Amino acid sequence: MKEEQQLVAHAKEERRRLRRVFATPEGELVLRDLERRFHTDLPAFQGKAGAYDLLDAMKRDAQREVFLVIRHMLQLAETEQPIEQEHHEL
Repeated sequence: MKEEQQLVAHAKEERRRLRRVFATPEGELVLRDLERRFHTDLPAFQGKAGAYDLLDAMKRDAQREVFLVIRHMLQLAETEQPIEQEHHEL
């Protein structure tokens, strides 16, 4: 049980670190740039049906996954502890 608690504590700390970096005006700009650059609103497969570039689709999907993981972890961190509380603890 202690190992599980350590893993949970470590995951929460990782999310807090991400939030400290990205929950700033500059961090939000970076996230918007990543969202635009990696076309997170488009499907991974682009082009005509049957003529897809599989390597390009895999690259696009991997880039989008990084962005989505960051966004998800930020959402989890916000539910764990509001930003205002965290700044008071620093």
